[in-house]
Amino acid sequence: MGVRTPPGRSALDAQGSAADRQRLTELFCRHGDAVFSYASDRLGSEDARDLVSEVYAVAWRRLSTIKEGQERPWLFGVARRLVLQHRRSRAGHAALQVRLQSQADEIEHGPSTCQRVDVMAALAQLPETDREVLLLRYWYDLNGRESAKVLGCTTTTFAVRLHRARRRFEDAYGHRQAEPSSSPIGGLTAYTKGLE
Repeated sequence: MGVRTPPGRSALDAQGSAADRQRLTELFCRHGDAVFSYASDRLGSEDARDLVSEVYAVAWRRLSTIKEGQERPWLFGVARRLVLQHRRSRAGHAALQVRLQSQADEIEHGPSTCQRVDVMAALAQLPETDREVLLLRYWYDLNGRESAKVLGCTTTTFAVRLHRARRRFEDAYGHRQAEPSSSPIGGLTAYTKGLE
Protein backbone atom coordinates (compact mmCIF):
# COMPACT_ATOMS: atom_id res chain seq x y z
CA MET A 1 0.00 0.00 0.00
CA GLY A 2 1.72 3.20 -1.18
CA VAL A 3 1.62 6.65 0.35
CA ARG A 4 -0.88 8.85 -1.48
CA THR A 5 0.41 12.25 -2.48
CA PRO A 6 -2.08 15.04 -1.70
CA PRO A 7 -3.12 17.23 -4.65
CA GLY A 8 -0.54 19.93 -5.38
CA ARG A 9 2.40 18.02 -3.92
CA SER A 10 5.02 16.40 -6.08
CA ALA A 11 6.47 12.90 -5.84
CA LEU A 12 9.67 14.57 -4.61
CA ASP A 13 7.74 15.91 -1.58
CA ALA A 14 6.44 12.41 -0.88
CA GLN A 15 10.00 11.04 -1.02
CA GLY A 16 11.09 13.83 1.34
CA SER A 17 8.37 12.80 3.76
CA ALA A 18 9.47 9.18 3.56
CA ALA A 19 13.05 10.28 4.27
CA ASP A 20 11.80 12.37 7.21
CA ARG A 21 9.88 9.41 8.61
CA GLN A 22 12.99 7.24 8.22
CA ARG A 23 15.15 9.81 10.01
CA LEU A 24 12.65 10.13 12.87
CA THR A 25 12.51 6.34 13.19
CA GLU A 26 16.31 6.19 13.35
CA LEU A 27 16.36 8.95 15.99
CA PHE A 28 13.88 7.00 18.07
CA CYS A 29 15.81 3.72 17.71
CA ARG A 30 19.13 5.37 18.65
CA HIS A 31 18.01 7.73 21.41
CA GLY A 32 14.52 6.74 22.55
CA ASP A 33 15.71 4.62 25.50
CA ALA A 34 18.07 7.34 26.75
CA VAL A 35 15.35 10.01 26.52
CA PHE A 36 12.95 7.68 28.33
CA SER A 37 15.51 7.00 31.05
CA TYR A 38 16.14 10.74 31.47
CA ALA A 39 12.41 11.45 31.74
CA SER A 40 11.76 8.43 33.95
CA ASP A 41 14.39 9.56 36.47
CA ARG A 42 12.54 12.83 36.84
CA LEU A 43 8.89 11.89 36.44
CA GLY A 44 8.52 8.14 36.91
CA SER A 45 7.97 5.66 34.10
CA GLU A 46 4.23 6.31 33.67
CA ASP A 47 4.61 10.02 32.89
CA ALA A 48 7.90 9.41 31.06
CA ARG A 49 6.14 7.43 28.34
CA ASP A 50 3.89 10.38 27.56
CA LEU A 51 6.80 12.77 27.69
CA VAL A 52 8.84 10.72 25.20
CA SER A 53 5.88 10.82 22.83
CA GLU A 54 5.81 14.61 23.19
CA VAL A 55 9.57 14.86 22.57
CA TYR A 56 9.27 12.93 19.32
CA ALA A 57 6.19 14.90 18.26
CA VAL A 58 8.29 18.07 18.64
CA ALA A 59 11.15 16.36 16.79
CA TRP A 60 8.80 15.52 13.91
CA ARG A 61 7.62 19.14 13.64
CA ARG A 62 11.18 20.54 13.86
CA LEU A 63 13.05 17.74 12.08
CA SER A 64 14.58 20.06 9.50
CA THR A 65 16.17 22.18 12.25
CA ILE A 66 17.93 19.27 13.99
CA LYS A 67 21.56 19.30 12.88
CA GLU A 68 23.32 16.07 11.97
CA GLY A 69 25.42 14.88 14.91
CA GLN A 70 23.49 17.09 17.38
CA GLU A 71 20.38 14.94 17.65
CA ARG A 72 20.99 13.53 21.15
CA PRO A 73 21.56 16.84 22.98
CA TRP A 74 18.69 18.39 20.99
CA LEU A 75 16.31 15.64 22.13
CA PHE A 76 17.55 15.92 25.73
CA GLY A 77 17.01 19.69 25.58
CA VAL A 78 13.41 19.23 24.46
CA ALA A 79 12.89 16.57 27.13
CA ARG A 80 14.29 18.89 29.79
CA ARG A 81 11.95 21.74 28.81
CA LEU A 82 8.95 19.40 28.81
CA VAL A 83 9.94 18.02 32.22
CA LEU A 84 10.12 21.57 33.58
CA GLN A 85 6.67 22.31 32.14
CA HIS A 86 5.33 19.12 33.68
CA ARG A 87 6.83 20.01 37.06
CA ARG A 88 5.37 23.49 37.00
CA SER A 89 1.93 21.98 36.48
CA ARG A 90 2.53 19.53 39.34
CA ALA A 91 4.48 21.60 41.86
CA GLY A 92 6.31 19.73 44.56
CA HIS A 93 6.79 16.56 42.50
CA ALA A 94 9.87 14.69 43.75
CA ALA A 95 9.99 11.53 41.64
CA LEU A 96 13.77 11.35 41.48
CA GLN A 97 14.20 11.36 45.24
CA VAL A 98 11.47 8.75 45.65
CA ARG A 99 13.14 6.58 43.01
CA LEU A 100 16.55 6.95 44.60
CA GLN A 101 15.20 6.08 48.02
CA SER A 102 13.22 3.07 46.80
CA GLN A 103 16.24 1.72 44.95
CA ALA A 104 18.45 2.21 47.98
CA ASP A 105 15.92 0.36 50.15
CA GLU A 106 15.80 -2.62 47.77
CA ILE A 107 19.55 -3.20 47.73
CA GLU A 108 21.10 -5.89 49.87
CA HIS A 109 23.64 -4.54 52.31
CA GLY A 110 27.18 -5.53 51.33
CA PRO A 111 30.43 -3.59 51.11
CA SER A 112 29.96 -2.35 47.54
CA THR A 113 26.23 -1.77 47.95
CA CYS A 114 26.91 0.44 50.96
CA GLN A 115 28.95 2.65 48.64
CA ARG A 116 26.08 2.73 46.17
CA VAL A 117 23.66 3.69 48.91
CA ASP A 118 26.04 6.46 50.01
CA VAL A 119 26.35 7.76 46.44
CA MET A 120 22.58 7.76 45.96
CA ALA A 121 22.03 9.43 49.33
CA ALA A 122 24.64 12.09 48.54
CA LEU A 123 22.96 12.75 45.18
CA ALA A 124 19.59 13.07 46.89
CA GLN A 125 21.01 15.76 49.21
CA LEU A 126 22.04 17.97 46.29
CA PRO A 127 19.86 20.65 44.74
CA GLU A 128 18.09 19.52 41.55
CA THR A 129 20.36 21.72 39.41
CA ASP A 130 23.50 19.99 40.74
CA ARG A 131 21.99 16.52 40.32
CA GLU A 132 21.00 17.34 36.75
CA VAL A 133 24.50 18.54 35.85
CA LEU A 134 26.14 15.43 37.34
CA LEU A 135 23.65 12.99 35.85
CA LEU A 136 23.87 14.51 32.36
CA ARG A 137 27.65 14.28 32.43
CA TYR A 138 28.23 10.98 34.26
CA TRP A 139 25.01 8.92 34.00
CA TYR A 140 23.92 9.82 30.48
CA ASP A 141 27.52 10.20 29.23
CA LEU A 142 26.92 13.50 27.46
CA ASN A 143 30.10 15.48 26.95
CA GLY A 144 30.42 19.07 28.17
CA ARG A 145 29.30 20.62 24.88
CA GLU A 146 26.26 18.33 24.63
CA SER A 147 25.32 18.87 28.27
CA ALA A 148 25.58 22.63 27.82
CA LYS A 149 23.25 22.40 24.82
CA VAL A 150 20.70 20.45 26.90
CA LEU A 151 20.80 23.09 29.64
CA GLY A 152 20.79 26.01 27.21
CA CYS A 153 24.06 27.49 28.44
CA THR A 154 27.61 27.91 27.17
CA THR A 155 30.21 25.18 27.53
CA THR A 156 32.14 27.40 29.93
CA THR A 157 29.07 27.96 32.10
CA PHE A 158 28.42 24.23 32.14
CA ALA A 159 32.05 23.55 33.16
CA VAL A 160 31.66 25.96 36.10
CA ARG A 161 28.36 24.34 37.13
CA LEU A 162 29.91 20.89 36.86
CA HIS A 163 32.92 21.92 38.96
CA ARG A 164 30.64 23.33 41.69
CA ALA A 165 28.30 20.34 41.56
CA ARG A 166 31.26 17.95 41.89
CA ARG A 167 32.52 19.84 44.96
CA ARG A 168 29.07 19.77 46.57
CA PHE A 169 28.70 16.08 45.76
CA GLU A 170 32.11 15.24 47.19
CA ASP A 171 31.26 17.21 50.34
CA ALA A 172 27.93 15.39 50.73
CA TYR A 173 29.52 12.02 49.97
CA GLY A 174 32.49 12.73 52.27
CA HIS A 175 30.18 13.47 55.19
CA ARG A 176 28.72 9.99 54.78
CA GLN A 177 32.13 8.29 54.84
CA ALA A 178 34.13 7.63 57.98
CA GLU A 179 37.26 7.17 55.84
CA PRO A 180 36.88 8.94 52.48
CA SER A 181 38.71 7.14 49.74
CA SER A 182 39.46 8.44 46.27
CA SER A 183 36.97 10.81 44.65
CA PRO A 184 33.64 9.00 44.10
CA ILE A 185 32.82 11.02 40.98
CA GLY A 186 34.87 8.77 38.71
CA GLY A 187 32.83 5.78 39.84
CA LEU A 188 29.49 7.58 39.78
CA THR A 189 28.43 5.88 36.56
CA ALA A 190 29.36 2.43 37.86
CA TYR A 191 27.55 2.97 41.14
CA THR A 192 24.36 4.30 39.64
CA LYS A 193 24.16 2.09 36.56
CA GLY A 194 23.96 -0.96 38.76
CA LEU A 195 20.85 0.42 40.43
CA GLU A 196 18.92 0.92 37.21
